[in-house]
Amino acid sequence: MNVFFIPSWYPSITNPLPGIFFKDQAIALAGHYPGLNIGISTWGQNDDRLLLWSKQPVRSFMKVLMSKPQQSIHKLNDNLIEYFTPTYTWTSKIKRGNMKNILAANLHNFHAFEQSSGKVDLLHAHVGFPAGYLAEKLAEIHNVPYIITEQMSPFPHKYFIDSEGMLNERLLMAFQNSTKNIAISKALANKMKRFDIQNVSVIANLVDENFFKPAEPALKNEKFTFFSLGRIVPQKGIDILLHAFAKLKEDAQLKIGGDGEYVKQYQKLAKSLNIEQKVRWLGRLDRTSALKEYQCCDAFVLPSRHESMGVVFAEAMACGKPVIGTACGGPEEFINASNGIIVPPEDISALAGAMGKMITNYHVFDPKKIRAQFEERFSSKVVCSQIRNVYEEVVESCG
Repeated sequence: MNVFFIPSWYPSITNPLPGIFFKDQAIALAGHYPGLNIGISTWGQNDDRLLLWSKQPVRSFMKVLMSKPQQSIHKLNDNLIEYFTPTYTWTSKIKRGNMKNILAANLHNFHAFEQSSGKVDLLHAHVGFPAGYLAEKLAEIHNVPYIITEQMSPFPHKYFIDSEGMLNERLLMAFQNSTKNIAISKALANKMKRFDIQNVSVIANLVDENFFKPAEPALKNEKFTFFSLGRIVPQKGIDILLHAFAKLKEDAQLKIGGDGEYVKQYQKLAKSLNIEQKVRWLGRLDRTSALKEYQCCDAFVLPSRHESMGVVFAEAMACGKPVIGTACGGPEEFINASNGIIVPPEDISALAGAMGKMITNYHVFDPKKIRAQFEERFSSKVVCSQIRNVYEEVVESCG
């Protein structure tokens, strides 16, 4: 079976983390199923060399004057190939964000994959726009079925809602014409159905169980250590976390990984709360550094205002760590009394209470049981099997 992946965002030379879970999924699928050939279409998603910003006209103009990155094909293994056709991307307010040329780039990658592997059996778009939109166009041209995995947070984003509160037509048509839509949580699936999106199944994002795993031997901290990881933006609730941490009576330290436009503002907040000496700002972490922090912490905490799933919780659980999250869309579906604590979003007192409870009752959390729960739900073996079943179902029904 030949499957053509179209990811809405993807790791690049200049930005290696966004969309890494799309790449992880492709690698895992190819590894578990040698008879499955996957071609990944890239055109410069998250590649700063190809992103033109209206707020940076001079810098964007200079990018255009410079030579464009070279087209390339990268063979990850015998049945997994990345195709890169560089294309500029800009605001959709101007000539629809260069979507005409982005579609042309995907068509080029599609043809290159077919020349290498034979006829494409299925398109797998990751996120409704732009990937779902592009998949719909390719499917129409080549008469190939397509599916969409959605994980937009919040869903739908305000940019995809019209003045009457309905989904943008390009996004809605992509979902309505797909053979199958996949949501990464039940909460997201329910939101999609409220916008008249049909044929929705739930399959979580996977986490590499061979990379994210407990430290051997287990590490111990002199002081109870909470770790948090995510973009430093309002969605992740870092301001709520700082206020809650300031209320803690127990002695603890807080490590925060990630970067974003609110770092300085939240650092000032920590200082105003007189907790700056107990908070460490780790900045952007690569995966190896993130793994080390998961393994070294006592518990993971992230009080997001909204999440479609929350991959970071699964990564922490893979390392045998208890987690604290909010009932904000996805985390409440898998965080329970045996692996952590769930609290309402934006509730500082409830979060502070949960963090205090985590410290005093830490002994009740069994790292092996937490790891086992992770494996049953998020391991590549489990998730890839579910995805493979969808592939077979769709290809057979459309054959």
